[in-house]
Amino acid sequence: MAMAMALRRLSSSVDKPIRPLIRSTTCYMSSLPSEAVDEKERSRVTWPKQLNASLEEVDPEIADIIEHEKARQWKGLELIPSENFTSVSVMQAVGSVMTNKYSEGYPGARYYGGNEYIDMAETLCQKRALEAFRLDPEKWGVNVQPLSGSPANFHVYTALLKPHERIMALDLPHGGHLSHGYQTDTKKISAVSIFFETMPYRLDESTGYIDYDQMEKSATLFRPKLIVAGASAYARLYDYARIRKVCNKQKAVMLADMAHISGLVAAGVIPSPFDYADVVTTTTHKSLRGPRGAMIFYRKGVKEINKQGKEVLYDFEDKINQAVFPGLQGGPHNHTITGLAVALKQATTSEYKAYQEQVLSNSAKFAQTLMEKGYCEDKNTC
Repeated sequence: MAMAMALRRLSSSVDKPIRPLIRSTTCYMSSLPSEAVDEKERSRVTWPKQLNASLEEVDPEIADIIEHEKARQWKGLELIPSENFTSVSVMQAVGSVMTNKYSEGYPGARYYGGNEYIDMAETLCQKRALEAFRLDPEKWGVNVQPLSGSPANFHVYTALLKPHERIMALDLPHGGHLSHGYQTDTKKISAVSIFFETMPYRLDESTGYIDYDQMEKSATLFRPKLIVAGASAYARLYDYARIRKVCNKQKAVMLADMAHISGLVAAGVIPSPFDYADVVTTTTHKSLRGPRGAMIFYRKGVKEINKQGKEVLYDFEDKINQAVFPGLQGGPHNHTITGLAVALKQATTSEYKAYQEQVLSNSAKFAQTLMEKGYCEDKNTC
């Protein structure tokens, strides 16, 4: 504790000016003319000042743009569901010295030295991720290194599928997401549809809900290896139990992409996909209200008992971790992981649950008002 307090005092720059990283005077001999020496000396003095000067001093143009963006965010009415306002404490962590460290690998197995505190931060982030979603660490693991949601989904596909194996997911025009393998009749739009074979399931347009009967029929014909339960613009609750039955019938992996709703899931105000899914992905900056990153949760431990009475274990952990690093990424963004740890701690508080309850209340009132004013015909279209 004493060491932690000392480090905090050392790193604090709120009340005290930062001490220069190096001395700003230099003594040397040179054959250059005195004018050139003076110019060179000025440059030597300037660069250490740049390390310690504020953004307003170093780059007032960018500082001004940031202030204008801040004003826009606070004065405007933000109705984009993939955006949120993260906390000051999260932004402090993201803007900390954790951004300076390179750390390819995983805690306890890095390719660089000096990662003891990076390991502590990542391990704590993993622990808090499981706690935030009330998961048993004996049955679930999590990778917190993905840089964003689309790469996280691609990590899972490459980890668990062979090239050109089959994926089913909600069609983009019906509320799905590009990272689930969107393609048109004439063009493969997403890289996922280039490396894997994809087939969409769709909504029943008369109700606005997913047509689960047709999904099951399509799965019987298409025989997917993986089915995605998740969306980008679908304002209904998923029937995870129904999709689990379809996956069981096809012996397919069930991937739940809860990017938009993970904050609501963490607060326990909507049903959780963890009761049914094999793998769960999420971004961290939408309803979860953290920094811009992503997580991959995966089942581990005993999957089933086979006919010989032996335990069959899930094999997701090594495959997914290797797909993230070294498969598709290098060094993780340690400042983001540190900020995520802070956000996940906040997600376990009563204040956070009250916030998510208010989100649902606001959404219901908004939909009701739109219907009353005639902008929506009924609850199926609003």
